[in-house]
Amino acid sequence: MHGTSPARPIWRGCVFVAAYVACDVLSGPEARYQAIAPVWHPAAGLAVYAAIRHGRRALLPLVLAALLAASITPALPAQPLLSLLAGLLPVPLYLALALFTRRRLPGGAFFASHRGMLLWAGLAALASLLGALLYAFVVRGPGTAAGLSWVDVLSRYAIAETAGMLAIVPAACCLFDPALRADCLARVRNGDTAAYTAAIALLLAFALQSPAPASLAYYLLMLPLAWAASRQGMAGAITAAIVLEAGVTVAALWPVLHLERMPNLQMLVLSLILSGFLIGIAVDIARRASDDLRQSLRLAAAGEMAAAVAHELNQPLTALSAYGSACQRLVLRDGGDPLLTRTVDAMAAEAQRASNVLRRLREFFRSGAIALDTLTLAELVQDSVAAFAEQAAAAQVALQVHPVPAATLLGDRIQLDIVLRNLLANAVQALAEGPGSTPSATPRRITVDAGVEGLSVWVRIADNGPGIADTIRSRLFQPFVSLKSSGLGLGLAISRAIVEAHGGTLTAAPGRHAVFTMTLPAQGARRERKKRDEH
Repeated sequence: MHGTSPARPIWRGCVFVAAYVACDVLSGPEARYQAIAPVWHPAAGLAVYAAIRHGRRALLPLVLAALLAASITPALPAQPLLSLLAGLLPVPLYLALALFTRRRLPGGAFFASHRGMLLWAGLAALASLLGALLYAFVVRGPGTAAGLSWVDVLSRYAIAETAGMLAIVPAACCLFDPALRADCLARVRNGDTAAYTAAIALLLAFALQSPAPASLAYYLLMLPLAWAASRQGMAGAITAAIVLEAGVTVAALWPVLHLERMPNLQMLVLSLILSGFLIGIAVDIARRASDDLRQSLRLAAAGEMAAAVAHELNQPLTALSAYGSACQRLVLRDGGDPLLTRTVDAMAAEAQRASNVLRRLREFFRSGAIALDTLTLAELVQDSVAAFAEQAAAAQVALQVHPVPAATLLGDRIQLDIVLRNLLANAVQALAEGPGSTPSATPRRITVDAGVEGLSVWVRIADNGPGIADTIRSRLFQPFVSLKSSGLGLGLAISRAIVEAHGGTLTAAPGRHAVFTMTLPAQGARRERKKRDEH
């Protein structure tokens, strides 16, 4: 990424190591087989999330963190080498689970569907059990302390690891992913969060007076979890899970009774958390379906409006085109000024283009029709950019176009041109309405670049303007949502509908400035997809 400091990865690695060690010290190896310490291992969740986020690049910081944590809280103080080995044992399992998640459940898909969540939770439990077997082999091996039973070591270690992964990984994804953070914080920033947090605290304080799960009050913990998940979706379920695990940690560190039964409580807590997650996923799925239906209805209304506008403007544009053709003939007959000739020609061409745009939009909204032609990526980009060169220069905006690779795609030229022109027009207007360039100010600039990635081609349009607020980014492509005071809010909604009809995506990246990316299947991608469908 341009402008990223070379020291930033080192700084992030140091922060991760410090966080891992801090979490491990609070739980430590005692949490896996003794009753006096917390019975969850949040450091495991941090390790898996770091590997999900950064892949194999997280291996070195993870190894350093595990070694440092194992030296501070050794599993076998009398045998430091075995303690270091015990600390390193789960690292390959963390990495394997993270790489599977990156490949099979990318982008937080493991907590976006019931199947993904159950699959991921099962794999986390399996990885924890394998780690527990290796750990038990070390601490129960020849020459080590033999006072700990195999069942005790296996159960406490597996429970601690699973709890740490199940609670921390989804929370870290929501907290550190800019695309998810704004939505999650918006959902939990209300009075419901304070209410179910207080309910969890009170229920735990009352329930812990009896051994888990002897008191029925433990089962009442499902009520605030269900409350959080049903009101706030997965964001609320994750928040309630963290609050519940924090409460268990405080209870284990606090001098309360029945600490030897804390693993029983943690098993109950894990079941409650997983149930809360499943409820939260169901709520999010229903909410997305409702939003999609609402957007479809709004888009249908926008389509009817566009069809009506096209019908009303078609006749005047036809007349304008005819007048333009008549002017061309008159100018040619009288041998007019060349500048006048070019002006009349441009007027006639733009009138014809406006008529074609209205006709293609009307057909698109009526039947979803797409006239697929073989297009070159360079020609598509250059034609759209050329129309805004003068407008950008007039607004004192630098229009920078990077070299476009040789690639072809199948698409409707007019419809895709509508999308690119709309994105460029929005960028020019956003910069033109901003503060003017001064010697001390950053020059206003729009950057257009394109490329090929696998079986897809992409076009990116970025400006260095004020950007898009997080509060509106999630609704940016909904009909009648506009960043401009005079905007109708249909341009981006229609643009995304056109791109999705071509089998592509149109996204707005989070960040300080506006960055829109249109991704479309390359010409060969459709053939490959057709072959896969046939087989």
